[in-house]
Amino acid sequence: MESLTCSLNEAITFGLGIFFFFYCFPYKLRRDARKMKLPPGPRPWPIIGSLHLLGNLPHQSLTILAKKYGSIMFLRLGSVPTVVVSSPAMAKEFLKTHDLVFATRPNCALGKYMCYDHKDVALAPYGAYWRQSRKLLTVELLTVKRNDSFNFVREEEVSAMVASIWKESGHGVQCVDVKKPLTSLAQNITCRMFASRTYSDNDLDGGHCFIKMVEEMLAVVGEFSIGDFIPSLEWLDLQRIRRRMQPLHKIFDGFAEKVIDEHMDRRLDDGKLNDGCVKDMVDVLLGMAEMDSQTISRNHIKAIILDMLTGGVETSAILLEWSMSELVRNPATLARAQEEMESAVGRNLRIKESDITKLDYLRCVVKETFRLHPPLPLLLPHESMEDCSVGGYFIPRKTRLIVNVWAMGRDENVWKDAHQFRPERFMGCNKDVRGQDFDLLPFGTGRRGCPGISMGLSVVELALAQLLHCFDWTVEGDVDMAEEFRITVPRKNPLFARPSWRLAVEYPI
Repeated sequence: MESLTCSLNEAITFGLGIFFFFYCFPYKLRRDARKMKLPPGPRPWPIIGSLHLLGNLPHQSLTILAKKYGSIMFLRLGSVPTVVVSSPAMAKEFLKTHDLVFATRPNCALGKYMCYDHKDVALAPYGAYWRQSRKLLTVELLTVKRNDSFNFVREEEVSAMVASIWKESGHGVQCVDVKKPLTSLAQNITCRMFASRTYSDNDLDGGHCFIKMVEEMLAVVGEFSIGDFIPSLEWLDLQRIRRRMQPLHKIFDGFAEKVIDEHMDRRLDDGKLNDGCVKDMVDVLLGMAEMDSQTISRNHIKAIILDMLTGGVETSAILLEWSMSELVRNPATLARAQEEMESAVGRNLRIKESDITKLDYLRCVVKETFRLHPPLPLLLPHESMEDCSVGGYFIPRKTRLIVNVWAMGRDENVWKDAHQFRPERFMGCNKDVRGQDFDLLPFGTGRRGCPGISMGLSVVELALAQLLHCFDWTVEGDVDMAEEFRITVPRKNPLFARPSWRLAVEYPI
């Protein structure tokens, strides 16, 4: 009888322990969580959280919400805790003071299905692999010296773009879709930098079209994936993202394998290039792989090629199209930029890359476009690796960080006449876009800042200078400035403009 009573007491004690653990302990956690001060934000709905508040243009919707809840705002997007930052001061807190805490990236469908399971640099999680890859980019591939070595590539391709625009317009008779030659320009320059040549539709196996492959890659990169925010729904693939990414990844993988094989054929047994071959980025990567095959495999090289294609093409073309859109809407600004070029080089010569340093106002035009139309309005998301306190608020581990640089560029407290296109605001001003000024962060900053800033700026500045110096531009009617949101924000509708040759030298062939 005593043993029965003992067993009964033990069972009751065990049951009370289980009850305490599954009921009282979570209650304590909830009570402690309430004591922790999260940033203000809207009350989330079940399951979807605040996803319904993002709308078709999330950067604009988040800007409106920030006016209500403040420059640091807490949202639950699906099941993902998210902090949205909309002011330079808060951006500095997160991206400089707490840079290491927020140095990783969240897992996403794009990284998993397109980027060789996050083996690229842009979306790779923070760790030893990312540090080695980032160092490889900054020390070997994207240096100032290497950027300068591609000077002739940019000048040749920009001249080819000018000729294609003149031909497409019927020698100034009709309007052209401005973005098409700009995209081809960025694509050709990018391909020549990593592979020493351009690619056409005949260069892909299986009858696939190279241009359409790149277009589809750029489109799928910008897809909003519900599974990234509600992981329990990922397996359903409601938006068919996985079913689009997987065959596209297979096509790209075949292309990247062909690029690598072509470079391997050019190499001698000792790893050196054959005489007469220019050392491009894939050559550098293959040379590094021979010294360290564990760190740099073929998949790593292919992932870096993917980063360059998706990052280098889309952002440059978008920025240039927005620049042209603003300039044709502001004829006085356009005329001032052209007058500066005439003063610097005259109307008998085309602009060369060495002339860009003389064109202060042109560079102000580029900065002003970055301010109003950052190609990545919400940057790429960061994720906290540990609990921390920022601005007096508790930020839990695994919280996603969104930096709304679009809102920061239009902040009336920072910029006078914030919604007007006024490049002269940067004249005599030291503000730059390279990550040191937190009210102008189109490339991000800190550990996860874009390593290709110099190359991107070189393309944009030279191309814009040549477009303005070679042509006068006119449009019919008002310029529609509506946006379309992906990860990037291009124009919703194409910009059609008519070019007129303005130089004293011969027309382009």
